[in-house]
Amino acid sequence: MLALIVGLPIYLATKLFQTTGWVIPVVTVLAVIALLVWSAHVKKQQRLAYLREKYQDEDIVQKVFAGEFWRGQTEEQLRDSLGAPVAIDNKLLKTMTREVWKYQPSGVNRYRLRITVENGRVAAWDQKT
Repeated sequence: MLALIVGLPIYLATKLFQTTGWVIPVVTVLAVIALLVWSAHVKKQQRLAYLREKYQDEDIVQKVFAGEFWRGQTEEQLRDSLGAPVAIDNKLLKTMTREVWKYQPSGVNRYRLRITVENGRVAAWDQKT
């Protein structure tokens, strides 16, 4: 079975090179790579344009785009920066709401990054390496 999985693509590639030469397959592979690079670039530019339209502040846009978090950051900025948390713990206190957003799971109920959000803003975090 392993010989079939490994051998068949090699056999087909050899036959392709024998019938068409090496130029067409190499150009095809290079074209696919160029298309993937261009697509990634376009997605990056679209994301930056979306963030610039949304926040109207280049400093915040660059921080969010880089995946940073900071004290005073809003929930929306945090979600744009790091994505949706894996889990959220909620606590409703008399004068405030407190949530712990958990990222980067490292085991059962273990997370390398916990961000405390109080009244909709980042208040603290605990990051383990």
